Amino acid sequence: MRLPYGALIPLVAVVACHPSASVQHTQPIADLKTYHSVGLRITAVPQAQGQAYYLETAVLDRLHRTCGFEGVTRYGTGAADLVLDLNVTAAGRGGSGWITNANLATIDTLLVLSDAQTGDLLGSARIHGQSSQMAINNNNPEQQAVDVVAQTIGEMLTKSGCTGPRLAKAAPPPPPSGDFGSAPGSGAGSSTATPPPADDHRAEADKLNDQGKDKFRTADLNGALALFQQANQLAPDARYVLNECLAYEAMEKWGDAMATCKQARSMNPSPDLAAKIDHRIDLLKNKQ
Repeated sequence: MRLPYGALIPLVAVVACHPSASVQHTQPIADLKTYHSVGLRITAVPQAQGQAYYLETAVLDRLHRTCGFEGVTRYGTGAADLVLDLNVTAAGRGGSGWITNANLATIDTLLVLSDAQTGDLLGSARIHGQSSQMAINNNNPEQQAVDVVAQTIGEMLTKSGCTGPRLAKAAPPPPPSGDFGSAPGSGAGSSTATPPPADDHRAEADKLNDQGKDKFRTADLNGALALFQQANQLAPDARYVLNECLAYEAMEKWGDAMATCKQARSMNPSPDLAAKIDHRIDLLKNKQ
């Protein structure tokens, strides 16, 4: 039986009352059980500076209340062995297309996790948040969109192991060769238990790889991918190919991500790096 048109209006109103966030994958994005402290760093496009300020406060509060980290700080204000980069790539009001709503606020973010000691990329996620589309008790639509993004980040990190007692790492990583705090990804930061074989292009390839990680953390995914590929062409290394896999994953190119992760696994990586690649492959199986 066909309902009269007017019968649909209450349902639409109810749906529009709730702020929402969409994320391309809700599975774990990394294994965080061995990380003890996190530093949050937020960057934003010029039109989203206001939302970035609110987002920083909301995410810090969510991490304090949700995760079991021993320390939760703004990046650079305290010691941290995990860095959470959150890029606000777009924000707006009113929507797009032929139907607009002045009460609708949206915010698009790219979350990137990195190991602060080695500089290794751990995983990423895209999150799109939007407000309820209705004026409710004079709530600020931008704040609604920010709050739902912060809530989603908390849920994702919970699935990634941020709750409960912190575990010791199986083997402490070697001291970083550079100062991670001076810039995102400075220092070579290797995942391998032993250094890769020396060759004429290794230093240049490592530099390109680090530059690619810098770009990744600031949401320049195409630039990051190109640098990882250049590094691997100069001096083939499973570390660089794993980063290619992570870049494709952030672009939501699941087939390319799986192919490059399998390529990295075939390059005779160290046991430590092989375990990380296997974990990534397992996560990708749930996203395709």
